[in-house]
Parts: sequence; C-alpha cells; structure tokens
Amino acid sequence: MLLVYRPDNETYPYALLAGLLIVFVGFNAGLHGAILLRKTITWRWMFAASAIDALLISSVIVVGGGFQHFFFVAYYPALALIAVASTSIAVWVIWTTLVAILYALISVYAGEGLDLSMRDEKTLFARILAMYIVVITVNLISRIERMRRRAAVRSERILFEERMDVSRTIHDTTAQSAYMVSLGIETALDLADKSNERLMSTLGATLALAKSAMWELRRPLNMGGIFEGKMISDVLGTHIRTFTAITSVPAKLQQSGEEPPLDVETRSVLFLIAHNALTNAFRHAEASNVTVGLEFSRGRIQLSVADDGKGLPEDFEEGGHGISNMRLDAERIGGSLSVESGEAGGGTSVICHVPRQRAIKGD
Repeated sequence: MLLVYRPDNETYPYALLAGLLIVFVGFNAGLHGAILLRKTITWRWMFAASAIDALLISSVIVVGGGFQHFFFVAYYPALALIAVASTSIAVWVIWTTLVAILYALISVYAGEGLDLSMRDEKTLFARILAMYIVVITVNLISRIERMRRRAAVRSERILFEERMDVSRTIHDTTAQSAYMVSLGIETALDLADKSNERLMSTLGATLALAKSAMWELRRPLNMGGIFEGKMISDVLGTHIRTFTAITSVPAKLQQSGEEPPLDVETRSVLFLIAHNALTNAFRHAEASNVTVGLEFSRGRIQLSVADDGKGLPEDFEEGGHGISNMRLDAERIGGSLSVESGEAGGGTSVICHVPRQRAIKGD
C-alpha cells in the first residue's frame, strides 16, 4: 500500500511498479529458498539474488522515509552473498561501492535527507564503512573455508590413491591365488570318487568358502569406482556381474528413474549395503536368483536386494551383526533399512530408503 498511497490522499497508477515488485520478490524468494535448501547455485545467480536484494531494500528505504529508516541493515546480508560467491576482490569491492553510492544518494535525496546538525553524515559514513567491514570479514571466512575444503579434497585424493594401490595389490596377489585355489578344488571335485559323500561334501564346502573369499576380495576392487566418481548404477552393475561370475548365482540390476549426482558417502553406503545383501544371499539363503533394484524418484532413493532363497529365521536380528550393520550404515546417511522375509522358501528383501535431498552431491 505504501507504493500507491500519498499523504494528500491522491492515488497514482503504480500497478506496473507493484507488479514488477511482486515479480522481484517471488524471484528473490525462489533464489533464497534454493540457497537454504543447499542446491547448486552459480555465482551469477548469487549475484542476481544480491542485486535484487539491494533494489528491494533500497525501495523499502525510499518509501520508508530515507536515511532515518532502520532497514539499511538488510544491505549487509545482501552484500555478504557476493563475498561468499566470488573470490575476486575487484568484484566485491566494485559491488559494495555501487551499493554504498546508491544508499548515499537515497540518504541525501529521499525523505528529509541528512540532518547535518545531528551529524548524520558521520552516521552515514559509519554505515557505509560497516558494509566494507562485513564484506571483508565474510570474504576472509569464505576463503578460509575454501582452503579447508581444498585440503580435505587433497587428503581424500591421497586416500583414494592408497586404496587403489591396495586394490591393485589384492588383485595381483591374493585374488589371483584364491581364483587358482577355486579352480583346483573344482578339478578335485571332478576327479573325486562321487560315492565318497564325505569327501564330496568337504570339497563342496571348501569350494564355497573359496568363492566367498574371492567375492569379498572383489569388494575393494569394484568399490574403487565410487572414489573415481562413477555413478552407483555403473559400479553396482559391474559388481553384480562379478557376483554372478564368481558364485554362479544369476543376478541382475533393475533401475528406475535417472540417477542424480550423489555424494561419495551415499554411493559408498549404498554399495556396501548391496554387497552385504548379495553376500547373505550367497552364503546363507542358498538363492538361485537375485535382483538388485535402484529407484530414483523425486523425494527419495531406494535400493533393494531381493532373493528367492530359503528366507530368514525368526530370530535373524539376534543371530549376527550383518543386518544391524546395514541398518546403521543406512542411518548414517539419513536413511532407513527394512528387511522383509517370507516363510521358508519365500525369499528375502533388503530395502534401503535415503531422502533424495540428503544424498545429492555437495550437501
């Protein structure tokens, strides 16, 4: 109402101005909402948000009477946006100077202007100086945070390279040895006297143990793709094919929706949950088929691993740490895990839900 009302009770056609103001407010609210939701925002959009903030704040100050209006304090967070978004000193100095000039002009010409007898010019100078102090402080904090993140990235990169060295060592030594052992056991099974049930049972159990060891050795190898930046669907696809090759249990991946850019922790946890569920299907469920599902919807991400094995006993929660560990992993990334098992022969399904916004990269 302040935009269309004058003290002499004359009404002016400010509908266009009011309409533009509404558009600006809506656009600005959308930008700030995206920032609060921690979505990816480019520096150009941050600059647009800061510019619109400055225009809206200036409009309120003009309508409110100029220099005496308290709303000038809103300039500070608007300028802080640029200090966070840009590392260039020239950018935030120029922008702060432009806003300071705009506020100085408003203070001089809007409302009653400056009262020199009350030394308003000194107050104006202090307010403008505070703008620069705020911007400099925020920029310094932002620079320190960027340096900390770069150091963390470097450390993560070093850790990744160490993991890859270990994975290559495992592949070249232990994994190859386990593979040769499994081939030897399979040959022994073919040559053994089939009538000797005890021997056949022992060789069969030893072969299953060798395959289980090979499968566990593949976990760090295939998980390396996570730290290389590969999508979880690609990494799991490779891991599932490896599972079938090692265990001879047919497994497939079913995906629904387009995979968003997930952070490393979320992809790692989803991989580990899928790996542990596949391990249970092979070691305990005696499954003949396994289906791994990935569902990417607007609100959540769902991972499911379903087998057609013999199901779980009623006291499965107390029988080991496998399920509880998977549940703790899911909770660590803000998700939840449930286990569904039918009667004997009904199969088992492990289902993990993760809020989509929690899993997006960079959050």
